[in-house]
Amino acid sequence: MGLTKQQKMMIAVLLSGTLLVVLNATFLSPALPHIMRDTGVDATTVQWLTSAYSMVEAVVIPLNAFFIGRFSTRKLFIGGIAWFALASVVAALAPNFGVLLLARVMMAMATGIIMPMVFTLILLIFPRESRGSAMGIVGLIISFAPAIGPSLSGVLVDGVGWRMLFVIVAVIAALVVIFASLSLENFPGFERVPFDGLSVVMLLAGMLGLLYGISTATTAEVLALPIGLIAAGLVLLGLFAYRQTKLEVPVLRVQVLKNRRFRTVVVLIALMQAALIGSEVVLPIYVQQVMGNTATVSGLLMLPGAVLGAISGLIAGRLFDRKGVRGVVVFGAILLAIGAVGVTTFNMDMSILMVTVVYSVMSIGIQFLITPLNTWGVNSLDNSVVQHGNALSATTNQVGASFGTAFIVSLTALGPLVAPAASDARAVTFAGVHLAFTGMCVLLLIVAASIILFVRDTPKERTEAQIKKAEREDRIRTGVPGIDRPWVVADLMNERSPYVTVGATVRDAIDAMRTTETSGVPIVDADRTIVGFVSDGDVLKYLSAQSGRYTDGTNFFTVMESESFLDRLHDLLDLDVMRIATKNVISFEASDDPEDAFKTLAEKRIKKVPVTRDGKLVGCLSRRNVLNGLATAEAQLAVAADA
Repeated sequence: MGLTKQQKMMIAVLLSGTLLVVLNATFLSPALPHIMRDTGVDATTVQWLTSAYSMVEAVVIPLNAFFIGRFSTRKLFIGGIAWFALASVVAALAPNFGVLLLARVMMAMATGIIMPMVFTLILLIFPRESRGSAMGIVGLIISFAPAIGPSLSGVLVDGVGWRMLFVIVAVIAALVVIFASLSLENFPGFERVPFDGLSVVMLLAGMLGLLYGISTATTAEVLALPIGLIAAGLVLLGLFAYRQTKLEVPVLRVQVLKNRRFRTVVVLIALMQAALIGSEVVLPIYVQQVMGNTATVSGLLMLPGAVLGAISGLIAGRLFDRKGVRGVVVFGAILLAIGAVGVTTFNMDMSILMVTVVYSVMSIGIQFLITPLNTWGVNSLDNSVVQHGNALSATTNQVGASFGTAFIVSLTALGPLVAPAASDARAVTFAGVHLAFTGMCVLLLIVAASIILFVRDTPKERTEAQIKKAEREDRIRTGVPGIDRPWVVADLMNERSPYVTVGATVRDAIDAMRTTETSGVPIVDADRTIVGFVSDGDVLKYLSAQSGRYTDGTNFFTVMESESFLDRLHDLLDLDVMRIATKNVISFEASDDPEDAFKTLAEKRIKKVPVTRDGKLVGCLSRRNVLNGLATAEAQLAVAADA
């Protein structure tokens, strides 16, 4: 199913808006030293341009369900980008730091609204069989936009100044608004959800108190004030969490944190985000004010690490699927530790190449860890609460970025205390920056050690499974199952289960399922290697009058399609079966323990799974096969008992 010209235009507009708001999250880093100089603020104050942005975004993202249920998607997107453009103009004209900070808060509000909604609209525009690719494009933009943001910003800051940076952003945002007004359609049908104002106030006030207390703890004349703010912030956040457990539709479902593995992952990733975003604030200060380089250099310095980090995340995700979590995260933790220790070796005369290498190693280590850790943590949750886990994880990432920036940058204010005899301002600045790098190192070493200690596959269980598998393979060819040898999956599977080959149409798959009265068929290549699986559920999803369900992590939205049933049926039958098939196929080995297979069928809530031997399809195991096998086993055991 091809896209119309208008749909292509809508996609271009949506992706342009996404690129703009994602770039905005990181593009300011190289400009911070210039802003400090022009507005007369120190590092602990200027970091609020980053930490407040993350904080506000963390509060707004969970409210996306409320906004999209109250306003049309067209008005919400156009209004969000227009608000973003207005905020950019305010930032460009800001007479002082306070107005500039207000503008950044306005930008964060727009970003929190736009980002989750773009996923929704992309899902609605693309046909079902192309939505995976569409989400891949959006994910690529989200991954690589932060990579080019600081580099592009550095060049612009040196060339036209930081104020013109916001002017350029405002002009681009205005163009997006114009094109969106001309091309973007409205998508109705979203469910209205309640708004709990008290939860939002608790969350915002708690984060603000905690964040402000942390950022001022190193500079306050009366230490009791920041301590009191930190305590008040923790109390409010605790009350927020308690209230979520009592609401029917909470802002965040904090109950998922009861799962220890998921809780561990959330904390570890938040700490890594804290270090990563904090380094993006401190590093330009070090490169420009201590090393004497330009904003362009400080921006380009971050580019290799950001690009390689994004690629590393994709690689780590694939390795996790093949090898499990342990080997992947240990390698990432080692890189993380090397990079963390490396930043503490920075000195006033450091080679810019060495700074780039060390920062890149640290960035790669962080990004190499985030994807497998996230997957490992989410896999520990029941399917019914995965969306809530994702929402909580996304929010805590922003919270970690906000708090990490405040904590790490606040250490730079201790420069005069740790170097009271420093001869010049450059030496004092370096003393504070070095302390910040040291704090970041300690934070990341704690993360690396925790990963090595607590994040692992279960080696004892894996070893026992390997031993049992070897024993079963030795005895699988002889004896009566259940009497002379253990039962294996091959004893229960259907060896004559139907399948289709690569190149088949959906019509072929439907015929195979219909004639054999089965619920799904594997798809194999010329060597009988499984490349996909299509079920009756995949067919029904395509034919459904609804395009599916989108979640922002907290609430589901169901959207209606205008295409008729007959149109969908006609499109479906001649479609290549791989377009609707599941690509990541769960399968069993013929020698596997049936009890493991039973557990998978039950926990994954699936009806049928292909069975392989040496990587080739040899049959399928369905719930019906299991029930028939149980009856056969009972009969064999009864005969053996009589004998």
